[in-house]
Amino acid sequence: MNGNHNRRIAFKTIGCRLNQYETERMAADLNPFGLNRVRPGEPADVFIINTCTVTHKADKDCRYYIRRARRVNPDCKVVVVGCYVEHDAARLKAMEQVDVLVYNDQKQAIADILQNRLPDIFTPPDPLSCSRNPDPVARSIRNRAWIKISDGCNQTCSFCLVTKVRGKLINRPADELLSEIHDLVRQGFHEVVLTGVNIGYYNDLNADPPIRDLAEFCRRTITQTGLTRLRLSSTEPQTVSESLITLAAENSGLCRYFHIPAQSGSSRILRLMKRPYTQLQYLDRLDMIKKADHRITVGADIIVGFPGETELDFAQSCAVADSGLIDYLHVFSYSDRPGTAAFDMPGKVPPEVITQRHDHLQAISNHRWQQTLTRQVGRTLQVIAEHRQAPDGSRMAVADNYVRVRLPHGINPCRTPVTINVTTAYDGYVEGDLSTP
Repeated sequence: MNGNHNRRIAFKTIGCRLNQYETERMAADLNPFGLNRVRPGEPADVFIINTCTVTHKADKDCRYYIRRARRVNPDCKVVVVGCYVEHDAARLKAMEQVDVLVYNDQKQAIADILQNRLPDIFTPPDPLSCSRNPDPVARSIRNRAWIKISDGCNQTCSFCLVTKVRGKLINRPADELLSEIHDLVRQGFHEVVLTGVNIGYYNDLNADPPIRDLAEFCRRTITQTGLTRLRLSSTEPQTVSESLITLAAENSGLCRYFHIPAQSGSSRILRLMKRPYTQLQYLDRLDMIKKADHRITVGADIIVGFPGETELDFAQSCAVADSGLIDYLHVFSYSDRPGTAAFDMPGKVPPEVITQRHDHLQAISNHRWQQTLTRQVGRTLQVIAEHRQAPDGSRMAVADNYVRVRLPHGINPCRTPVTINVTTAYDGYVEGDLSTP
C-alpha cells in the first residue's frame, strides 16, 4: 500500500455537464493514488476546482470557491482546472490560494501533472489499486451517467469564449464511446447523457461502417449497447435533423427531449450574435419536433440585453418564448466578456433594463413549464430516481421527457427505471402512483 490511504481529495465542479463529466474522469484517473474522495464541504488535503468562464458570474463563483477551499482547509493544496484557467490564467496565478493550474488540454494528463507538482501527496500509486473506474463515491452520487462525445466548437458566436478556451471541434471515436457506454450498462446505468460543446455535429467517418451524423450514432448506441435510454444535452438548432427527430418520436430509446438554444428571437440580433439561423428557421425546426410527437419536451436558451437589443427585438424573443413550441427557458442576462466580438459592440443595454427583461422572460418560462406539467396528468412516465433526498424523505426522479416527478414514499432510489401514473401537477414537478404490471 502507498502512504496516501489516509489523505483526502475533494472536487468542485462549476458550470456545464461537460465539466461535470470531466471532473468524474479526472477523479477516475486519480483514483489509483489511494486518496479518499470526500465531498466539497468536508476536510481535504487536495481540493480540485473545475472552472467555468461563460459569464462574469461564473468567474466570480470560481474565485469564491478557490478562496473558500483554502479557508475551510488552510493546509490543503488547491488545484484549479479548466475554462477559467484558459481565459484568465494571470489573475488566477496572482491568487495566493492557488497552488496548481491545469489547462483544458492538460486534463487528461492531470495524474502526471500532480505527481510532478505535488509529489508529497501524489506518490506513485499502488499497482494493486490501479484502476480507471470511478471510486465508490463517484459512482454513488448519481443514477444517470454522462459521456463526453466531443469537445470544442467551430462556431464563432460573438458573445462566446468557448472556441478560445476549448479550441476547435474534436469528435471522439465511436468505438471508444460505445465501449464506455457498454461499461456503464454493465455497472447498472439505464440512462446515459451525451454531452459536449456542440454535439450536433458528431460523426465518425472512420468507424466501420461510417457514422455520418448524430442520429446514426444514437441509433447504433441504442441497438448495440442494450442501453434503456439515451439523452442529448444541448443541440444547436441547425444540427437537429429530421432523422434525429424521427428517432426521438419513435420512442426507441432516445429521450423525448431536446434542449435547443435560441439565444434571441430577433433575426437582426441573431445576425449580430453570428448565429447561423433566423427566427423563422428556428421556429420551423421546433414545429417539426412538435408535429412528430407533441409529447417531446423542448427547452431553449435566450440571452437578454445583447448589445443593440431594442424593445422590438425583445418583443420578438418574447413571442418565440410564448409560441407554444418551447416548454421552458434558461434565461441569461448578457454580460460583457473581454475577448469576444460583442465586447466592443455599441448600444449596451442598461443593467436595470436587462433585469426587467430577464424577469419578464422568466415569467413566460414559468407559465409555459406549468402548462407542460399539467399536460402530464393522466399520462404514464418512466422515471429514474435522482440521488438527492428531500428533508421530508421523499425523492425526485426524471422522466425521459425531462419532467421531474416526486416518487411515492418507499421506492428504492436506484438506477432502474420505474413507471409512474401521473395524477397531480404541482409547481415545478408532478407526482403519481407506481404503475404495477
